[in-house]
Amino acid sequence: MKIIKNILLLTIFFISISCNHKDKFTEKKQIVVTGKIHQYNGENAKLYFIYSQPGGKDSKELINIDSVGNFQYAIEGYIPLDAMLLEQTTFANINFIYHPGDSIHLEFKTNEKQLPLLKTVKFSGDRAETNNHLINFQILREENNLGYGVINPNEAYKKNTDDFITQMDSVKEKQLNIYNQFISKYTPNQETKNWAIYFANETYFYFLDDYSIGKNDLPLNYFDYNKQILPLTIDKLVSWRVLTSRINSYWRNITKPAIVQQFSDKMEEIKSGSINTDSLIINFINTESPDKLLSELLLAHYYSGQFGANIINGYQQNQTLLNSSLDNFFIKEVLTENYQATYDFINKPNEFTNEILGKIDNTPIEKTFAKILNDNRGKIIYLDCWATWCAPCIKAMPDSKKLMKKFEGKDIAFVYVCIESEEDLWKRLLSEFNLGGGQHYLLNKEQSEFFRNALDIQGIPKYFLIDKNGNIVEQGSHLHPSEKLAEEKIDKLMKE
Repeated sequence: MKIIKNILLLTIFFISISCNHKDKFTEKKQIVVTGKIHQYNGENAKLYFIYSQPGGKDSKELINIDSVGNFQYAIEGYIPLDAMLLEQTTFANINFIYHPGDSIHLEFKTNEKQLPLLKTVKFSGDRAETNNHLINFQILREENNLGYGVINPNEAYKKNTDDFITQMDSVKEKQLNIYNQFISKYTPNQETKNWAIYFANETYFYFLDDYSIGKNDLPLNYFDYNKQILPLTIDKLVSWRVLTSRINSYWRNITKPAIVQQFSDKMEEIKSGSINTDSLIINFINTESPDKLLSELLLAHYYSGQFGANIINGYQQNQTLLNSSLDNFFIKEVLTENYQATYDFINKPNEFTNEILGKIDNTPIEKTFAKILNDNRGKIIYLDCWATWCAPCIKAMPDSKKLMKKFEGKDIAFVYVCIESEEDLWKRLLSEFNLGGGQHYLLNKEQSEFFRNALDIQGIPKYFLIDKNGNIVEQGSHLHPSEKLAEEKIDKLMKE
């Protein structure tokens, strides 16, 4: 009888733990980050808040700093993750971990260089000890030149694959030595260790990814370095900023090629739409992924990419299968929110456009945006946001010229908005690319900031399609002028 009673007590105990664990990740709470920039003069610091969540969109938001250097920003989340404050003038990355419900405060002094600025960062409030340890580890990594300066890519990328991998293995060993020194010196908690071990190897992973671009003769197992993040557990997601890059690389270089190979004999049926492509992808990921949490993150990554291209049909048609594949509420819920935002953008373009217009009302870009819409009333607008210092933007210009030529004489305007650029170089590039058929705008620094924020431009180039009624109906990299889909989207708008 006593044994049975003890078993019942243990059962109730573990159920209680399970319920509490589950409850932690099913409630969304606000996270407030406040701060103070010392010696701020209005121009010597510029802050962006950079974060994402599994299943959600990447976010990069400019933070308003008052005249004496105070700032505040708030987000909402389900689980402990990391985020980053980017100080734009020095490119100092101030990483920190947050838990739902946290109130985090930090202070730092302005500086002309990254490392001296990081050495002044001090956290208080929730997670203070953890986040001060994070900064200590960043400093240690940079002082030992084990960040992005650890190799010279121009020299390293000339090596054959075996020699390059050997060099990167040596880099990894040095980074792990620094990690061990950090653990020995600061004896951080387990959460900090979970974050630091991935951050230690951030550039090891990055350079292996970068080396592979454009190479078709890599060994079959080259991308297996991505499996070093396994096994995955929720508590390891505090290093989400590094892990999200690994999930992206795992999908692009391991999962996606395996799917293409697996279903190569069905490609014609897939292209014709007679096969439910998404169900094949979901089932393949569920079956072939070596880790359950990894499979869920891969599914979230796939659908986040679909939503980024304004594609929602596959998600809608496979709700039952997808829901049964996602055990973690926080992934499922953020993905649902992402879908809903995409659905609203597609189906309520006037509301989205009115929101944009509201953001730019009484700002330095109000007249410019109004002129773009008014000058092209009754026309489709293909809007290209670029900059003279952006290599991918410039590389896309010949394709843009070809796309413009295809629609010559049609009711479509090609509008090029150049941000954060020098006027002389802007004029020279326009002349070189002979883009006289387009409409060109150069925004000054202040206008560029408002334009980026209003249209949620995280990176460039970024492309938009505006219909004949002045509504933004498409946005994203899938509208790149070299993409066949961009031409198809324009054709479709032409017929409406």
